[in-house]
Amino acid sequence: MKIFVSFIIAALFLLNTAEAQKVFGTRNGQISFSSASDQDVKAVNNEVASRIADNGQITFSLLTKGFKFKLAEMQDHFNDQYVESTKFPRADFKGTLVNLGEVNFSKDGAYKTSVKGDLTLHGVTKNITANGTINIKDGKPSVSCQFILVMKDFNIDAAKVTDKVTVDVSCQYQ
Repeated sequence: MKIFVSFIIAALFLLNTAEAQKVFGTRNGQISFSSASDQDVKAVNNEVASRIADNGQITFSLLTKGFKFKLAEMQDHFNDQYVESTKFPRADFKGTLVNLGEVNFSKDGAYKTSVKGDLTLHGVTKNITANGTINIKDGKPSVSCQFILVMKDFNIDAAKVTDKVTVDVSCQYQ
């Protein structure tokens, strides 16, 4: 009887291991933004933590103070007046690939995809959908996408500078 119970436990363990999801991560992803109305308003953050799993789950997390601007004054205004980085230090996204069935994580190629999830910025969480591409090369994914972010949707009063920004996301996973 003990042998039978041991066999069942071992079989369940092996089945569970065989079906485990594969998770890829990075700590140096890049998210940048620019204003359509004023090309001088642009910044980049190269310290984005992100994870993507072959079950379609995807997350991004960054410190808002990590955005670097061309001019120090713009960076100060961004952190102090607009996103209030001391009060709201993080921006986070947690979502799912909408068309997971069209992405083969074990085959090299470029896959058009859409992601839907919750973006939290400036203390406000909104559901967003963005289109992008997942490139698989040598079994490792990279992600790129672009979407428009309306500042007032996140209670950011940046009307003097810009009312919306174009956000570019680029991550190479390990």
